[in-house]
Amino acid sequence: MSPKTEEPKNKSVAEQEALRKAFHDAIDNAQSRIDAATAEIDKLRGDWKTQTAELKVKTLARIDELTKELDATRKEKQEKIEARIKALHTELDSLDTQLKHAKADQKVKVEVAVKAARGEYEAARRALTSSLEADLAELKTRIGAAAETAKPALQAKLADLSTRYDAAQNKVHALKSAGESAFNELERGARTAIAEVKRAIQHARADIHAAS
Repeated sequence: MSPKTEEPKNKSVAEQEALRKAFHDAIDNAQSRIDAATAEIDKLRGDWKTQTAELKVKTLARIDELTKELDATRKEKQEKIEARIKALHTELDSLDTQLKHAKADQKVKVEVAVKAARGEYEAARRALTSSLEADLAELKTRIGAAAETAKPALQAKLADLSTRYDAAQNKVHALKSAGESAFNELERGARTAIAEVKRAIQHARADIHAAS
């Protein structure tokens, strides 16, 4: 094989490595912001229980602000992972085609590339599922916080929240055993269900605030 023939392949590998690095850097950056917002929210929630009524109002306002940041950053992270999964799926399809037509002396190299792409694809799937599970854990805490301040008349609304949460949790759990063909659709369904729970929590909190 001549140097001219080899050069495009080397460039392709370099481009793939650059894409991988950019993806992981973006995910690490998003996770750092998620961790910072979560830590501050947890502290504020702990402080809120012993504060005066005046301070509680300010603390809840800051928690609301951080919650919006947290949700936006987690959505950003999930969308980046989702895009990476789609790109890897396309890459695997291309590699599978190459493997079918590869000559004996090329097969090993293509098989190595397939294994690497497959490993990253599975890791990205796990990362996305873990992020959705982290969403669920945060929502459970928010529902619990709402329940602490809700009056008896609002218990039905809280029961609806729990039902929505359970439905979202079931969708996220289904992702763990989903095949490649079903994963994207199930993942979109899980994210939609989580978004619905978030909106329902906001409405419940507004009703709780109005009734207090």
